[in-house]
Amino acid sequence: MTAPKKPRKPLHIPHRSRHVPMSKWKTRYNGPVPEQWHAIAEEKGFRIHDRVGDRYHLILECHRCGGHTLQKAFVLRTANPICGACQSAREEKAAEDCGFELLGRNEDKYLYRQYRMPCGHILTRQAGSIERLRRKGKAEGLSGFRCPTCHSQQLAAMARERGWALIGPDPEGNSNYRLYRHGCGNLQRIAIANMMTGRFGCSGCGECWSAAPSAIYVMAFDVEDEGNFIKIGYSRDPVSRLRHQLDLAPYVKARLLHRIPIATGHLAQKTEKALHAAIAKAHPDHVVAPADFRHWINVRSEIYRPAILDCLAITKTEITLKAAGRA
Repeated sequence: MTAPKKPRKPLHIPHRSRHVPMSKWKTRYNGPVPEQWHAIAEEKGFRIHDRVGDRYHLILECHRCGGHTLQKAFVLRTANPICGACQSAREEKAAEDCGFELLGRNEDKYLYRQYRMPCGHILTRQAGSIERLRRKGKAEGLSGFRCPTCHSQQLAAMARERGWALIGPDPEGNSNYRLYRHGCGNLQRIAIANMMTGRFGCSGCGECWSAAPSAIYVMAFDVEDEGNFIKIGYSRDPVSRLRHQLDLAPYVKARLLHRIPIATGHLAQKTEKALHAAIAKAHPDHVVAPADFRHWINVRSEIYRPAILDCLAITKTEITLKAAGRA
């Protein structure tokens, strides 16, 4: 055996042969190449560049890109060899289209690659999943996978805002849940969606909505082509109520005008119901009929005309209806 002809490009080696020392593929096998092999290679888009290592292996040169791929003669004769250079180029292009940087193969799992995401974190994914994302992105305008590291940091920050600490993945294996620890020390699995909206309680300290601190809120809505509206209600987390629970139409602009702290949810509910009853009795003309708002917000009542604000006395600690003579 002698040194093989110098490849034009780096030699791409199939995963089943990567355990073999590279020195073997740098050694030329001196046996002749049967003429029928040349014809088979041409039909399949290759030229036989050389024989290396032993009588079973060839270096194929791709007609399309000129890249060199190690392949068994048996594979050439019985199957359709894949050009390693073309495959690498496709994977790099798919990663680029998704906004990633292809770093290389995963040595433990040959179908997986490592990518650097725009945030700088390293992501391990199957090359095929990146290609599917690229095709889907062209159709739907998607830019890439969500970074697991950044997502975990966001979940941890969200939990801290609510007095919880993110411990890790759900012990029951549900990807929509995480394991958290409350300030009281209680460990609890909580749905990510519930942590986002605040719609849950601690099973350890037993703080349910009726006993937990709450608030009366006043919200304003600017509805395109329909005007302005006011909503009065109560919630333990008015911001979460506004952002996640009202199911507003895309053309609605919303903001929180007032948040009046109430000691408990029970007292907040009682205060709110009394206020709605008083408004309905004293200012029925300010009450908006459900048919006029159900198409842009997912509530059944508690929507008023903007003029209702002139009828309310609002301070940092309470909200009341002004006396009729002062309205």
